[in-house]
Amino acid sequence: MLKIPENKTRKRFRIAQCVFYALLVFLCSMPFIQGANSQGVFYSYSVLDLISFIGGNADGALGSAFLKYVMFTPILIIIPVVGFFFCALDSQRNMKNIVSLICCAAGIISIIIFAGSALSLGALLSLLIYLLVSFLTTLAIFARFIGDKKENEK
Repeated sequence: MLKIPENKTRKRFRIAQCVFYALLVFLCSMPFIQGANSQGVFYSYSVLDLISFIGGNADGALGSAFLKYVMFTPILIIIPVVGFFFCALDSQRNMKNIVSLICCAAGIISIIIFAGSALSLGALLSLLIYLLVSFLTTLAIFARFIGDKKENEK
């Protein structure tokens, strides 16, 4: 990829993407799934709670349904971390935008597959932020091809 020096607009998009990816990592500590167990007791678990259940016992049919996905819960943290580091460290190439779109698509798909109908606040906010980041990434791709007005005047 061609290395083009970063202008103000592209830098703002890159910083916004980094902030939103950091927020996505924080949202993993909020309730991600919710439901009721076989005794009718309401529960809500964050991604970090689900990671701690790796190798544990299932409680009822709903618990066993989530237990088969527990091994994949680190993906929900790894995806925004990868997106954050690509956006933070790649300032001149367009690779960060391509990786960001892939991370957004992978994040949305993994949340929908993992949480399904048991979405809680953390998963819902994560979906909305992934959509926002994909929109910002699309704008950043177009900002790469359109220079600053001051540069065009010179």
